[in-house]
Amino acid sequence: MILTLLWLFLILVFSTIPVKGLQTRHLSDTVIHFVLYGITAVLFMKDFRSKTSMKKSAVLSIIIASLFGFVIELIQSAIPWRECSFSDMMANVSGAVFFTLLYILMDYYRKKI
Repeated sequence: MILTLLWLFLILVFSTIPVKGLQTRHLSDTVIHFVLYGITAVLFMKDFRSKTSMKKSAVLSIIIASLFGFVIELIQSAIPWRECSFSDMMANVSGAVFFTLLYILMDYYRKKI
């Protein structure tokens, strides 16, 4: 859980520091959000997996990673040098779902072999 908390702190820091120029509406920004929140969901999966079922772990991971992304976007809306973006929120949720499903598939095939 410490790794997950450190990861969330790093996302918070890098999501609130000043940046030059537009930081949204670029494909690279969307990909970054997709990957970061996918990793976030997987970290939560690893934390929850030892304590609960795969299905419950997956649902909780997606919800928490997505909510964290939503909160970060709200924080950015209050910071003059950042902006809130619906497309970033969608990339966050999509990444959390995709990476969680990938984790489940990898776990299934790992157990099958």
